[in-house]
Amino acid sequence: MRRSLVPALTPALAVGLLLTGCSGGSDDTTRPTPTFSLPPFETPSETPSPTPSATASPTPSATPSARRVPALHGDVDGDGTKDAVRATAELLTVDLSGGGTVTAPVHSDSPRSAPVLGYADIDLDGRSEVFLETAEGASTQFATPYRFDGKTLHELQLEEGPARLGMGGSVTHGEGFRCPGGRLEVLNAASEDGTSYTVHITTYRLGTAELVFVSTVTKKAKQGDALVEASYRPDCGSVGD
Repeated sequence: MRRSLVPALTPALAVGLLLTGCSGGSDDTTRPTPTFSLPPFETPSETPSPTPSATASPTPSATPSARRVPALHGDVDGDGTKDAVRATAELLTVDLSGGGTVTAPVHSDSPRSAPVLGYADIDLDGRSEVFLETAEGASTQFATPYRFDGKTLHELQLEEGPARLGMGGSVTHGEGFRCPGGRLEVLNAASEDGTSYTVHITTYRLGTAELVFVSTVTKKAKQGDALVEASYRPDCGSVGD
């Protein structure tokens, strides 16, 4: 095959020749040859397909423990350190280990100072309730619990007055209380013959400043049964130890 000796016309050269041929005749005036520029030819770039990233497995959130840890006995503010507690017949004072002092009124039927009976974190909120002896009879003593809510120390109320939880009794009548599972149970045992007992168990939960009624159940028991024994004493934290 014979190779052509005529150079290939570029688009710009072909347009120039066409215009020259259409000028219609000779002219002594030199005219500028129009210049045409073509936009540079760009090779379309290929946009790479996004590389699928590995889907991260969601991190499981920590499941809070259902078990609540009671406070150290005497740790009223819940900071892990026992606080200084003192009481008179009119006032309960707690010097907090983290600083500051809180007080609450004491309504005692006794002119002497109200003894501190012990501590129990009844509602398992990490703060100890304080139990004071606020009344006593021939065979029964009565305790009033106090609760610190993080700001204020409260004398817990029950039936429009300070709560009075009985401890002790006679052969035919007993009073006690205990605090299982974040609740306060008040037990009252009664008997006509000192052998067979009817025991009423009333359950309360702790409000901000009061005992809130939950339920009451009644059971039959005999003298010497654990339920009857529990109806004569406190069993709540260090109260009763």
